[in-house]
Amino acid sequence: MTIRAILMGSYNSEGAKGIIGGSDRMAAIQAVAEAAGGSVNFASFMRGPMDIIVDFNVPDANTLMGVAAAAHASGTFTNLMVHECIDNGPVVAAAQKIIKAYVPANA
Repeated sequence: MTIRAILMGSYNSEGAKGIIGGSDRMAAIQAVAEAAGGSVNFASFMRGPMDIIVDFNVPDANTLMGVAAAAHASGTFTNLMVHECIDNGPVVAAAQKIIKAYVPANA
């Protein structure tokens, strides 16, 4: 099962120094994805409260959490968010099944 995820982050001063110093962040992002057994679909720097966005795939949920933990531990970000992308169809199907068993508190 492949998991698709979105990472968004804001660089701290050390991260910004790395970019200004000529560090190839796109190559680093690709290397991290490959080390995780995954791939990068899209990566870009952004304007606004977040500096970078990465759309990537990893083999499983444990690997996704490993990527998030490694990114947090790098000390490069002041704000980092990692979100798993989902297919809404199965979620709706599960909710429709579950709601049939729901009984309101006042019933």
